[in-house]
Amino acid sequence: MNPASPVRPLPDYRSLPEFANRNTHATVERLLQQYLGDLNGKRICDLPCGAGSFSVRLASLGAEPVPVDIMQHEPFYYHADRLQLADADRGIPCADASLDAMVSIEGIEHFENPTQFLRECARVIKADGLVFISTPNVDALRSRKSQFLKGYARFFNPLSLYEKAAGHQCPIDMVFFHGAARRAGLEVVDMAVNRPGRPWLARLLVPLFSRKLPEPMRGVIPLFGDVIIYVLRHKGRTEA
Repeated sequence: MNPASPVRPLPDYRSLPEFANRNTHATVERLLQQYLGDLNGKRICDLPCGAGSFSVRLASLGAEPVPVDIMQHEPFYYHADRLQLADADRGIPCADASLDAMVSIEGIEHFENPTQFLRECARVIKADGLVFISTPNVDALRSRKSQFLKGYARFFNPLSLYEKAAGHQCPIDMVFFHGAARRAGLEVVDMAVNRPGRPWLARLLVPLFSRKLPEPMRGVIPLFGDVIIYVLRHKGRTEA
């Protein structure tokens, strides 16, 4: 019997292309460590994992990545034999309550049914598990400017009557996301953006652009940052 092939050493994640908006991976990592603490041994699904850059980052932090994508990308930087091929619109290929966390970096806007995807996230995480989801921030001022001047949200420019850029389908605004999360049995416990912009400018503009919103929403919607990151948990979960 031939000895087992040695496991290929992983590259340094800092040398890999991220295929995500600048500082998104670093912000998601910060939130993972803030809410999960030590990631050693934590089973975390990375969907869509793309070329596996974030899975490599998770492994470098001691986590056990579960990379999932609809296709295998080349090059693929994580262990190709651990990649699970699956269409997220048909479900997440993980057992109920089998994950410590779900990470979806700029994936939900690609799916046909974002609410159903959130239901699947709720299904596969443990009772004390968390979900981390990033998506283009269509509530940001730059996206609103694009909508006003061009007729479409930033990053969602149409290529034809049937297709948008980069395979994007659904612009996910904050109100839609909170409603979809609630219907899926999840609650939003934190939000962040990849780049927050200038604090003084936010203090100046937020009251102006929030004044027509329902009072609980005033000052909540982030006007800066190309990408917004949500942290979610099971609705009704009590803290220890």
